[in-house]
Amino acid sequence: MSLRKILIHCSLPEGGLAEHSHYQAQALEDAGVAVTLLTCRQFLPSHQGKRYRQLNCLLAPYSTSRNPWLRRAWFVLATLTNEFMLALVIVFGRFRHVVMASPSETLVLLWIWPHALLRLLGVRYATNIHDPQRKPREGLGWLHGWAVRASFLPIRYGLIHEDFDPHQPHIPAHVRCLRVPYGCMAASISPQDGQDLRARLAPPGSHVFLSFGYIADRKNIDACVEAVAQIPQAVLLVAGRVASRHDKPAQCYRDQAARLGCADRVHIFDGFVPEEMIAHYFGAADSVLLTYKAEFVSQSGVLLLAANWGKPVIASSGPGPLVETVRKFDLGPVVPAEDVAALAEAMRQVIASGYSAAGWARLREHASWARNVAILRAALEGRADEVAA
Repeated sequence: MSLRKILIHCSLPEGGLAEHSHYQAQALEDAGVAVTLLTCRQFLPSHQGKRYRQLNCLLAPYSTSRNPWLRRAWFVLATLTNEFMLALVIVFGRFRHVVMASPSETLVLLWIWPHALLRLLGVRYATNIHDPQRKPREGLGWLHGWAVRASFLPIRYGLIHEDFDPHQPHIPAHVRCLRVPYGCMAASISPQDGQDLRARLAPPGSHVFLSFGYIADRKNIDACVEAVAQIPQAVLLVAGRVASRHDKPAQCYRDQAARLGCADRVHIFDGFVPEEMIAHYFGAADSVLLTYKAEFVSQSGVLLLAANWGKPVIASSGPGPLVETVRKFDLGPVVPAEDVAALAEAMRQVIASGYSAAGWARLREHASWARNVAILRAALEGRADEVAA
């Protein structure tokens, strides 16, 4: 079954999953496959040169209402609407191949049935699996287990990062897991990027550490503030939007810096970062912090973006692609998650001796979107055995 057109489903308007879907769609178009990306109208608005067709039929899942009940109601409405809309687009668009940005267990028993039926009718579903452990974040563990199994009912192939074992106990046996590389993200770079920003924030002789992307509890920004307080020449630059109402607001970290006496060396720009500003933040930095908590076991999109600048990273997480990639390509120190003393020592090490940029060239050569979609395409065309090594 030759793959001539494909439907990619991504309901999130921004963030790592949206970026992943965008680059996957671009690479499929480059490979000669006609891609329709089913999403919401707010999807990555600053990205130019989209070569795929963007079909804006979905609802953004998160409401900006201050009323918590309205937010919950909107989330339920958007979740159910989006999943049934996906089924309708598959049927009326006559799609035989579908790729999900990520599996979802949310309200799954209410919406999974048309997709399970479509699989029986010959539609081939694949999904990107960024977190194959599928651990419950809240609620009853046994109920979560049932929801995970239900969410995979229509799925034939799962794309997992190449650093994961393809035999995952939390993924049903009927799903064939294929290991793929995650490609790097593109950026426009100029040598002058960020120099004005750096001059405003950091005195001469300072070393600027950047924490970029969503401001979230899982990124241990409080540990970064505490470590910076111990190192007089260290400056912390945080740029991004607060991930959710469950995460600490940016002001918490500003208050922490004030208590520790380093408020003049902790700078937080909370809010959406336009694409044209990304280079300014990375250009102003000397190193990048990817200091996730131990429960984070996926790859970091910020790492794949940071590859454009080749600056050292300091990384922490649970066992998974992030720390494995940093170790494999020697991109910087890996420290135990939530260990402030180890983080501060790694910062001192990077400040004192720097880090070779040679590993970034090897990563950019290895992390190929073309290879990612070649494996996906072979699987959907029934040639999975050719790429299963």
